[in-house]
Amino acid sequence: MRSPVYDLYQMKQDRLPKGARSAWLRTRPNEPPPAADDWIFVGKERHPSRWTIAEMTEKGTCYREIPIWLSSRRSMMAAASDNAVQTPAA
Repeated sequence: MRSPVYDLYQMKQDRLPKGARSAWLRTRPNEPPPAADDWIFVGKERHPSRWTIAEMTEKGTCYREIPIWLSSRRSMMAAASDNAVQTPAA
């Protein structure tokens, strides 16, 4: 059985809810979101997760927010190295 294909949108940075680092919306193909000026079309999602498929089946859309406090390990390590105290070599 072939996986369903969904349109994938990312919310514009200036429209994000407070505390969100990013927000993502999946819709059925060729069904743009109601407030289309708040979203940027990213492309087609061809291999959605089973949770995405279940939510799409139930609601017709799938909305996900990524909170600010949830960041990748790489960005956390980069931030830590930027904040590290630099001591001169003896």
